[in-house]
Amino acid sequence: MTNASEWLQQWHSDGMHVGSAELMYYRSKVGAFARHRKLHPPKAQTGALLSKTRGRGMEFDEVRHYQAGDDVRAIDWRVTARTGTPHTKLYREERERPVMFIVDLSPSQHFGSQLLLKSVLACHITAAMAWLAVQRGDRVGALLGHPQRHVEIRPQGRQHGVLRIIHSLVELQNESLAAWQQAPADGSTATLDDLLQRAQQVAKPGTIIHIISDWQQFSETTFTLLQALQRHCSLQVLQCSDPLEHQFPESLAQQDIALSNGQRQLEFPAGDRTLRASYTAQSAQQQQQLWSHLQQLQLELHQFSAARALEEQWPEVML
Repeated sequence: MTNASEWLQQWHSDGMHVGSAELMYYRSKVGAFARHRKLHPPKAQTGALLSKTRGRGMEFDEVRHYQAGDDVRAIDWRVTARTGTPHTKLYREERERPVMFIVDLSPSQHFGSQLLLKSVLACHITAAMAWLAVQRGDRVGALLGHPQRHVEIRPQGRQHGVLRIIHSLVELQNESLAAWQQAPADGSTATLDDLLQRAQQVAKPGTIIHIISDWQQFSETTFTLLQALQRHCSLQVLQCSDPLEHQFPESLAQQDIALSNGQRQLEFPAGDRTLRASYTAQSAQQQQQLWSHLQQLQLELHQFSAARALEEQWPEVML
């Protein structure tokens, strides 16, 4: 990849404010997604495919004579009783599956040390996966939000659904960033929980839900909501992170680090060895708690770095 400044110059971007051009770009990369998926099929995991028992993920196709090995739960007892011969119901996967993106644009997402803010990366991930979904013939919708406002986009097919999502992503990411710069939040917001709660009300059984957040703020309530959604929907959990959130590089160990939101600035004493160690330990502990809770729900965590272009990460994180 070109260096960060060249990449940003290519998109006339500052890495802080997302624009529609950089999200439209992923439409041209659908072929690359498809080729990689063909060469590297996704592992069998919870949420990767729709199940026959997940509501509207499968639709009835026809009835045929029972064959050895058929699932006895699929026997059509009415036809069997009428004909005196066992018959089995056959199902086929719906051609247009609803795919929903839950995108958390909380204030904590407005952080980045090298290439992009995490909130910008979240928009890139959503756009790329939305273009891939409509290429497969799925309908895409979204629940997007920051502490001041949420936007709901009902699933639609073809490019119209993606364009609506892109328009709303650009609007809300810039809106959330501006609000954060003017009055930084105190960290007490629960945007993700609000979005998950709303998803329970609007997501139809069989919906594939991609949940995109930095997962900096979670609680027992968060995982209770995930468990409830999991009963009828297939979930994919994606995390946006930045290397500086986990550990300070040795090259910065002897100096203070200036952190700014574009309006205000604070100094972090990275030269304090005890403080650095405490920072790293707290980050690792929080990440371990997240992993542990998701494992209990049999959900896999897909991680993306805001320090690298999304294209570079496809081989590692392709879903």
